[in-house]
Amino acid sequence: MSPALECGKWAGWRLVVLVAALVFVTLGFSKALKEPAYGWHDSGQYSRVIVNATQGIETRPRQWFARDRLVTDFEITNANVIGRETAQKQYWTTRRLLDSYGLSVGTYTSGTTVMPEKEQTFWPLRTVPVERMPESARYVGSWPGMPERKVIDVANVNTRHALQKEILRLWKQFPAPIRFVDNAAFHHSAGAAQDWSAYCANIKELRLMGTAMGSRQVFNIGVHVGLMSDEETRQLMSAVADHGILLEMPWHSIIRRDAQQTERAVIRYRELLDSGMGVILMPIDGDPQELVKWVRTWRKPTDHLYISGVFYKAPDMGLFGPG
Repeated sequence: MSPALECGKWAGWRLVVLVAALVFVTLGFSKALKEPAYGWHDSGQYSRVIVNATQGIETRPRQWFARDRLVTDFEITNANVIGRETAQKQYWTTRRLLDSYGLSVGTYTSGTTVMPEKEQTFWPLRTVPVERMPESARYVGSWPGMPERKVIDVANVNTRHALQKEILRLWKQFPAPIRFVDNAAFHHSAGAAQDWSAYCANIKELRLMGTAMGSRQVFNIGVHVGLMSDEETRQLMSAVADHGILLEMPWHSIIRRDAQQTERAVIRYRELLDSGMGVILMPIDGDPQELVKWVRTWRKPTDHLYISGVFYKAPDMGLFGPG
């Protein structure tokens, strides 16, 4: 073969390879854009994040949500009454409406519990059906007041990975930019708990799994942050990275009455936020205004720090606005 023909042959192959690469990149880019990962929005001017939204949100005035950017989870709560087919239609109709508002809407998943599918009334399913777990799965007990809801042994790697496999199945059915993972971890400061390092291993594995799908994860964690040790804090930051946590006891009344414990809480909050983590505070204990007033004494303008709110009330700018 002449040098000219040889050169032409390789030029042709290079063109084919280049076109193939461009097609691959284009398709991959398009797929990534289908469900982009939510990026933490500026909380300095408006800090509300809607948590636990349900049917009925579509009946509220649109202007209530003009400043909102994030709904951690949305569910139909009466699928057992209206039937799953109707619940499915209602879910996607409302999801599309909320998407049109410019909201990033997530799904709810329990990160450590399972229960029989027939006992579940929400849609999408909020808990992996126990029927889908292997017979070898290990459990440490049941959820308080719900004997049918089993708590996995988080330290048992095979059980943990079996649960994650089924969570992945649920997530694939309902693409979303946010995954709200409830029951993700419990620290001994908040009551009975399993091994903290095992919780953190599960959180990290779920985070990586969700990231591969283009989602950002928010983990609900039972903890008094000021009572974590240095090592426990490092483990949590490594597990969550720049994703997020939700805290239902952000400044508990017991901590609030103790100046020293309050100061330790501020130190831990600053460590978590300075790491790039998103933190959502759910003020279920005490006056929300007191919590916000306290937070404003130590927050930075660049913090990804939010206050949870409900969808069925107009936002209180004194609570969620700049300060």
